[in-house]
Amino acid sequence: MDKRTLCAAAVLAAAFSFAYGQSPVRPKIVSARLAGFAGPFAAQEAGIDTLSTNPAMLAFSDSVWSLGRLAAHVSGPLFDLPAVFQEDDISGAILDLVGENNGIYIGTEITGPLSIAHVERNFGFGIFNRTLIEADIPNLSYGSLIAGEEVLIAGGYGLTLFRKDLHSLSAGLQLKGFFQTYATQGGTALGILDTAESMDLASIPTLLATGFGLDAGLLYKLGDGFSAGLVCRDLYTPVFTTEYASLDDYLAGSAGDTTYARIEPELTIGASYNLQLPEDWITISQWGFYLDYRDILGLLDIIPANPVLNVALGTEMILLDVVSLRAGINQTYAALGLGLDLSLFALDVAMYGSELGIDPGARPLLNMEVSLAFEY
Repeated sequence: MDKRTLCAAAVLAAAFSFAYGQSPVRPKIVSARLAGFAGPFAAQEAGIDTLSTNPAMLAFSDSVWSLGRLAAHVSGPLFDLPAVFQEDDISGAILDLVGENNGIYIGTEITGPLSIAHVERNFGFGIFNRTLIEADIPNLSYGSLIAGEEVLIAGGYGLTLFRKDLHSLSAGLQLKGFFQTYATQGGTALGILDTAESMDLASIPTLLATGFGLDAGLLYKLGDGFSAGLVCRDLYTPVFTTEYASLDDYLAGSAGDTTYARIEPELTIGASYNLQLPEDWITISQWGFYLDYRDILGLLDIIPANPVLNVALGTEMILLDVVSLRAGINQTYAALGLGLDLSLFALDVAMYGSELGIDPGARPLLNMEVSLAFEY
């Protein structure tokens, strides 16, 4: 499509576009390990990452310390971007991608280097920072840009309610508090790209958000193999957001209005099975299988997503306690991952697809993650 035609369409659409509001940003801990097999899962014990799965699993967790983690996530048309950035007119090339691909999303987020956490039987806590930059342009009429920093503090407790023979039932609660500072802009595709290209974030609105959240979960275990879990993440998470007209106003303390909103709860049910291997079988150290049905409450939305997008399944095979092979399916797209536990540190990489639309194939997104963790 001719670039001038695209620009004219964007300007015309801007005249009829509606005001764009920024929804609360859900806090997150980036984990290339979980991403490699479509996690986190509701019935998964995952060391430090149990803080992202189900607090009821803390009742059965082994002791792990995290002394640092650097985990990076990138998403978007990753194989098209190198050619785009070689163009003389980068904004025009991105506008072409918007027209060709039913929109475009480019994002990156990094957890760390602040990542101090501890998980042991019944209890877990952690403090993490995350840097986030994302541009979402679903069409020429409007888009959004957000860039900023988050600090998340989480602490959970899991308690065994019942245990008899091979059967056990546990419950868990996790409290979290977070502070977020973001520069954010909504408008036409051209406006978003101009701001991103100039990196002039000082003149766009800045948000200061403070939130407090609660996660709750239940877990049933049958021996050491089968587990079934129910978890509601962000069961109640209010967020208070103060808007500043610009970064200069933020630094000067010239605050605008403070608004209240809630992060929507996510209810997930799932099951897992850890294959019981012979004691003398040392090649495969552990092999787990996981299945979830996610965001059950989303089915009640006025325009719900296709129910098949809520299905997730994954598997992780650990060889010689060193190499981890991972694969999964989430939102109908494949996930692949590889991990190396070298005692001093662990290195994980993952590649997976996700869906931004409400039907499979509407707005597919390619994601890659890599992490370096010092966990013992």
